[in-house]
Amino acid sequence: DDKPRSTVYVRINSSSMYRECRVVDVRPDLDLAVLKVVVATASSSDSSSNGETAETFSPVQYGSSSKLLVGQKLIAIGNPFGLDQTVTSGVVSAMNREMTSIGGAKIQNCIQTDAAINPGNSGGPLLDSKGRLVGVNTAIITTSGSNAGIGFAIPVDKVKVAVEEIISKDRLIKNPGRAVPGWLGADLAGPDLAATLTKKYLPNMTGDDADDVGVFISKVKEDSPASSVGLKPLA
Repeated sequence: DDKPRSTVYVRINSSSMYRECRVVDVRPDLDLAVLKVVVATASSSDSSSNGETAETFSPVQYGSSSKLLVGQKLIAIGNPFGLDQTVTSGVVSAMNREMTSIGGAKIQNCIQTDAAINPGNSGGPLLDSKGRLVGVNTAIITTSGSNAGIGFAIPVDKVKVAVEEIISKDRLIKNPGRAVPGWLGADLAGPDLAATLTKKYLPNMTGDDADDVGVFISKVKEDSPASSVGLKPLA
């Protein structure tokens, strides 16, 4: 919408300086936002007070949430109770959990983990043992307000699609006429969930026939190309 957004500042791990960010867009249905660090280029005339030059930032590498297995080791990084750069570890407790985001939207296919997640961890990365992003920590179930060994993360497969859509849309707005990737607007079930759904809905299909069944749609976004042609998610 056209409402002004709050100013957001972030601190890069290797620096003590807070940097202003532009809120590119938000996805309340996934409890996500995409921020762009505003980097002022330092020229010879404006070599600034802090003496810093334009920087590039190394992003975390994407892993795959659809390939996670129950019992696999996970690492959570966050800022619980204001204690920044806190690292905890645990395992995948379960897959394909459904949870409700702060905005009230249902988020499907979440990762459940027993890695300690406390207030302040939300938005922090959930990594596999090779340091690849497999989820974004978002919520816990607790009766005390602190960790009880039941935490949830948005699966990175959903995060990646949402982030790429937001960035592509922003680039198109900032650079009219620039080609952008096509957008379907439907979430597809990952391999493990698809195999389970095949057994449930198509029990007589086995072997190569089961591999050729197509894809299962778990969610269709409003006002999307998928919605306009009548695609519907499984009830």
